[in-house]
Amino acid sequence: MATKTNPKPNAGASRITTRERLIIEAERLFGEKGIDGVTMRMICDAADQKFAGSVQYHFGDLEKLLYAVFEYREAQLQPQREAILEEMRRQGLTGDLRHIMRVLFEPNFRMYADDGIIAYMRCHAAYLATHRPRGVEHPVDRNSPATYAMREAMDLLDLRLAALGPGHPARRLECVGTMFLLGMSEYAADPSRYNMPAERWYNELLDMMVQAIAVLPRLDGQGQDL
Repeated sequence: MATKTNPKPNAGASRITTRERLIIEAERLFGEKGIDGVTMRMICDAADQKFAGSVQYHFGDLEKLLYAVFEYREAQLQPQREAILEEMRRQGLTGDLRHIMRVLFEPNFRMYADDGIIAYMRCHAAYLATHRPRGVEHPVDRNSPATYAMREAMDLLDLRLAALGPGHPARRLECVGTMFLLGMSEYAADPSRYNMPAERWYNELLDMMVQAIAVLPRLDGQGQDL
């Protein structure tokens, strides 16, 4: 499957707003160059905006634009998260770790597998590598309506991994999330290297992530976490 590029601003102009063009081009550039490697001017040029202050006009600054990227995509992914959650409830599997991880990651995979869009995962990976450690917030941190299904899955994860202790599930989720985002980004760059369909690679990644997030913490001689 060929990976789709972001639509050019003059394609489907009646269907996409200037704000959306800026979001889509920022997402692509953040993923390709790293968030710190992108300027407002670069985003305006990529979105064919002659007004150099378009980003500032619509978003204020780059950090608010990054937040807008997350809100834009998470709102698109939320219906799929809700569907998997509902399936879990019907089957009585709300404590099943693999299903919880599906809620959190499968919609991102489907965006690539069904629509060929990998830019969001690359952008998200860049955020986890540089801006999350700096305390830059994701919409989930602000209880955004676009993330309520994600937050429900994270609450289920906390319950499922409660034995690890406070804070452990959230920290581990960021680590396995990075594994997923980089694993899918690398696959998308050259699927022929993997010699398998995307669906199989996704499921292998999911299996690895389930094992990694649930591994027992290492203890010292007194039974304390190392």
